[in-house]
Amino acid sequence: MRLFTLILILSIIFSCSDKKQKATPQEPDSIQQEYLKMGNEVSKLAQAELLKNVSQAMKKGGPGYAIEFCNIKALPLMDSLSKLYNCQIKRIATKYRNPLDMPQAGKEIEQMNQYQATFEKGESLEPIIHEFDDRIEYYKPIMMNKGACLKCHGDSGKHITKETLKKIDELYPNDLATGFALQDFRGAWKITFGR
Repeated sequence: MRLFTLILILSIIFSCSDKKQKATPQEPDSIQQEYLKMGNEVSKLAQAELLKNVSQAMKKGGPGYAIEFCNIKALPLMDSLSKLYNCQIKRIATKYRNPLDMPQAGKEIEQMNQYQATFEKGESLEPIIHEFDDRIEYYKPIMMNKGACLKCHGDSGKHITKETLKKIDELYPNDLATGFALQDFRGAWKITFGR
């Protein structure tokens, strides 16, 4: 009888421990996939909204007017989208126009260097997630894939007119964001989700 009771108790303990294992939080891969999906959605919406506004500015007043728009409206636009999506949306670039887009934290610099090295090897750049105790950081490369972008970010004299270059120099005296060609690596979206 004691042997039967012992076997019964052990089987109950093992069945409970199996249930506990099944009830554990999501596996890291599924968390990564969830945040990759959210980051892709938010970055796609943010990029579409920014491009829509820049395109409207280009139609209204040309590249010089679009530069003024970016100078005044781009960061507030990102701030309003950040509030809307309950995250922090930021663009970063080593060849930045606005100094606020310069990579700041160690992980930002590290990720930009990794993207640049991967690009220089001719390999494709992919979104990536970095997990921290208090946040999830999503990074997605920004590529120069529209010819219209070259009017403000291409080669001066070839793509950028003298008038546009004058406006860039006036608003961004330390500009680094010219000299790009189509399909160049331009920078990255960084989206931070709180935990």
